[in-house]
Amino acid sequence: MILVTGATGFIGSRLLKRLAGGSEPLRGSSRSVRAEDLPAGVEAVPADVTKPETLGKCLAGVGTVVHAAAITANLKEPYRGGYDRINRAGTENLVKAAQEAGVKRLVLLSGLVQPPVKEGSYMATRVAMEDAVRGSGIPHLILQPSVLFGDGAEFVSALAGVARWSPALPLLGPPRMLFQPLWVEDLLRCLEASVREDRHLGETLPLGGGEYVTFRQVLETICKAAGRRRLLLPLPMPIARLQAALMSALLSRPPLTPATLELFAFDNTTELDSVERSFGFKPRGFREHLLANGLS
Repeated sequence: MILVTGATGFIGSRLLKRLAGGSEPLRGSSRSVRAEDLPAGVEAVPADVTKPETLGKCLAGVGTVVHAAAITANLKEPYRGGYDRINRAGTENLVKAAQEAGVKRLVLLSGLVQPPVKEGSYMATRVAMEDAVRGSGIPHLILQPSVLFGDGAEFVSALAGVARWSPALPLLGPPRMLFQPLWVEDLLRCLEASVREDRHLGETLPLGGGEYVTFRQVLETICKAAGRRRLLLPLPMPIARLQAALMSALLSRPPLTPATLELFAFDNTTELDSVERSFGFKPRGFREHLLANGLS
């Protein structure tokens, strides 16, 4: 049986749809998951990674776990220490329960990161998730995708949302800093292969899309795809951090969070052939896709 944690989240829900109908039974877990939330035939078992006592039931009889239950950087911290409690401690709880349940394979959905990371930062919680999986003794694979685009992925949709009402968009980070956006369907294809194949067990695989783009090029492409003209104005990081802190304090879903700004501290890239080398196909390019398909 395959268990997908974070079953109602952006990636977990889409992965279950992709895996549904296969030969292996599927189970999805999240804090309040219901059968009607998941594809037909997928078993729904509520569980909370911050509450170890809830994990035994969802892991019973499971051979493979895809761990996609984490707070991503675009979401504000739900309470002080929330990133650490859910990402780091939650993964440690899941790993311990998986060891006890005899899980045979653990696939972690992480993200690109550049060590060393600052203690107490959002990125530190993602590194801690990876460390917990590597130290588990369970055959594992860690996927580190760059920022995602397509199908409502937050990296593009949040910026497009700001472009709809604001006459100007902020240019964040160093001018030459690079991103390598990965199409969400390409990530799902990699995840599906990771569940079904053993050849990459024990590895950590950084994944990026088919081209490098600066943040200016990201904004220009979003505006062109949306048919809007907007001023692009440099925003110093100290001011951006202040704005992100204020928006996180005042809004339930802020367009910018302090955690998101951590992505602008390093090139969010890997080798251009990372997906093709590991999974045998060429990923879609960011600009080509958006200009051909729009922002959806």
